[in-house]
Amino acid sequence: MDNNEFEKIANYLIEQGLSTLKSTDENNAVIDYVAIFSKDENEFKNLERFIETISVQVDKENIKTGKTYLLNNPIETSAGELKLVKIRIPDATRPQRGAPDFKIQNYQQFKEKYLQSSGNFTLMTRKDYEMIEIKGVDVLVYIPSKTLGERM
Repeated sequence: MDNNEFEKIANYLIEQGLSTLKSTDENNAVIDYVAIFSKDENEFKNLERFIETISVQVDKENIKTGKTYLLNNPIETSAGELKLVKIRIPDATRPQRGAPDFKIQNYQQFKEKYLQSSGNFTLMTRKDYEMIEIKGVDVLVYIPSKTLGERM
C-alpha cells in the first residue's frame, strides 16, 4: 500500500457517495469521514500498516470494528478535505468497499424529505445522534445528525 493507492480508495468511496446523493437534491455535501471496508485480513493489515505512518489514531473507545485515524495531511477531494478515516476489520456482512459520511446543510429537512419517500433510506439511531443510511453502488452513505468530527 502506498499513498497513491490509499488516496485512490478514499476518492473512489467519496465519488461513489456523491453519485448516490445525486438521487437527492443535496448538492453541497461535505465529506466528514470515510470507512474503508477491508476485503480480507491481508488487506486490513496492509491498510493499517500504511495509515499508521500518515496519521494518529483517534476515537479509541470505539474500536470493535476497526480503528479510526486523523490524517496528518488531509486529502483534498471533490467533497472537501478528508481528515478522518476508519480501517474496518474484514466483515462478511459488509460486501461494499466502504462508507463515506457527509455533512449536509440541513439534516432535519433532509430527513423529513427523504426518509419516508424511498426504501433506500434507513434511519439509524445511536446514543447521542442519529443518521440516515443510503445504499449506493459499492458504498453505504451516511448522513449523520452530528458528524464524527463534531462528536470527537
